[in-house]
Amino acid sequence: MKSAEHASNCTTAEAGQADEHGIYVQALLLLVMITSAINLHHYLHYKNFKYLSESALYVLMGFIVSAGWTSISYDPGNSAIQLNSHFFSLVLLPPIIFEGGYNLQRAAFFQNIVPILGLALVGAFYSTFVTSFLMYIFSRLLTDEGWSVIECLVFGSLISSTDPVTVLSLLPSNVDRRLYMIIFGESALNDAVSIILYRFFTGLQADADNLGILPFFLSVLASFGVFLGSFLVGAIVALVFAKITKHVWIEGYEGAIYEIMMLIMFAYTSYLLAEVLSLTGIISIFFCGIVMAHYAHSNLTKLTQRTLKVTLRMICMVFEGLIFLYMGLGLLSFGTEYNILFTIAALIAILVSRTHVFIICSLNQFMPAGFKIPFNQQVLMWFSGLRGAVAFALGVTFLEHPDFSPVIKGLIFGTTVSVIVTTVLGFGGLMPYMLKWLGIAGGEEEHPHQPLASSHAQLDKPPEEEEYQVTEQDLEQPLFGWLYRFDVKYIRPLFTHPDEEQLKAIEVVRRRDSRTSTTGSAFPMTPLKDKSRASVRDDQEQLLKSNAVEDKDEGVPLEAVSLN
Repeated sequence: MKSAEHASNCTTAEAGQADEHGIYVQALLLLVMITSAINLHHYLHYKNFKYLSESALYVLMGFIVSAGWTSISYDPGNSAIQLNSHFFSLVLLPPIIFEGGYNLQRAAFFQNIVPILGLALVGAFYSTFVTSFLMYIFSRLLTDEGWSVIECLVFGSLISSTDPVTVLSLLPSNVDRRLYMIIFGESALNDAVSIILYRFFTGLQADADNLGILPFFLSVLASFGVFLGSFLVGAIVALVFAKITKHVWIEGYEGAIYEIMMLIMFAYTSYLLAEVLSLTGIISIFFCGIVMAHYAHSNLTKLTQRTLKVTLRMICMVFEGLIFLYMGLGLLSFGTEYNILFTIAALIAILVSRTHVFIICSLNQFMPAGFKIPFNQQVLMWFSGLRGAVAFALGVTFLEHPDFSPVIKGLIFGTTVSVIVTTVLGFGGLMPYMLKWLGIAGGEEEHPHQPLASSHAQLDKPPEEEEYQVTEQDLEQPLFGWLYRFDVKYIRPLFTHPDEEQLKAIEVVRRRDSRTSTTGSAFPMTPLKDKSRASVRDDQEQLLKSNAVEDKDEGVPLEAVSLN
């Protein structure tokens, strides 16, 4: 008995050592790959090589390493270089989504909110169902049994998640700002909708035999509830963080460390809390980033503001690089099954499903505060629907789903990876020619390559210089003018420490109210032109105090300290 127990303990110890060795090999391999890819990208950038984006470079490097790994038969199943879905969902995706929300150019985003919502929400449903319908037909033609309706809907939802990183990194520096924001905004919200649809359709598989019309529509309503609940969780957590940073002021490096640490913990809290409540953490952390940037950013010290942008950008560059590396590795891993005919069919389906761009952009000019989008920009938006990180992460998650057959899971994942790689390498490589053909290229001022994960983040311009500049045109918007006024009057004073930009916003609202109202309002109605800036500032600070908003140095729940 003792000898048997000793042999069992030795076997367990050896297995543990083997697993530990595999982790070290995996970590070392990843560090070498990502370091090589970053340096090679900068070399190609220096040589002004426009036809291979950074994401495409990561995919190619992952594929080369995976091919070499397989050829030397060191690890035939490539198990040492695979990741499970939990690592993607808990480690890699949340920082990328949060950074996208935090560094979102909110002023430009809300100025173009109508086409963005149309492309992201209506477009996601349109793309999902068109892709699913076409794949249902193609699968019947290519195989005897074909895919079931739910399997087609699952594939349509996960492949509808767009990733314009490659396109945005290739756009010239003088490109139309509205075009840039519409492409980015569509992708940011499109990811959230795709994740909800994916979870909804995979959840139907367990009761596929008993699925009826009423349960289906109840599930649709539940999905809308999940979206709303996820949004509320992210917003509430962000407002709690804003309230804390409004009243706790720690100067110097210790203050920057404290604020960044708290921001990261609150961001992850919003993600985990949403998942615990059976909501969607990705949606929660995205809106948490938007609300934090709007209400908490100006509460942070200048050192924190500068350090935070660099830190978030660095983390996202590394993590999104890892995702594209694993995409390349996944070409020969994960038990992937490829079918060239299914890949061609899927490419045709997603190109057809992107036609919603022309429909929504054509209707946009007839909407309130709408505008006409030039046809060449519509073509670019149609072409820019590349697939990327979120689609791949959902594909990896689908591999571990227990309710689908292994054959279907392998085929759908293989088709997903093939489509992503084809769009990133093929469509991304054609993008410089497309820009010239459409007349969008910027000539001498082009900067064809931007850092991968945060090409939209301008490090040389603090976000508050633009985001808090409320104009009278904003206040008169038919859809969100009332929200601007309510935000400036009541919400910002409650969660944001008074600063110059906030006082300017109050001044704009006050000027507007002085012209449109003859009765009393929340703001003193003395004409601003007869008062000095110092007097105006005194009036607004007195107003904020009268609204029972405590000053930064008053009523601090934790004792405010200066460590300089």
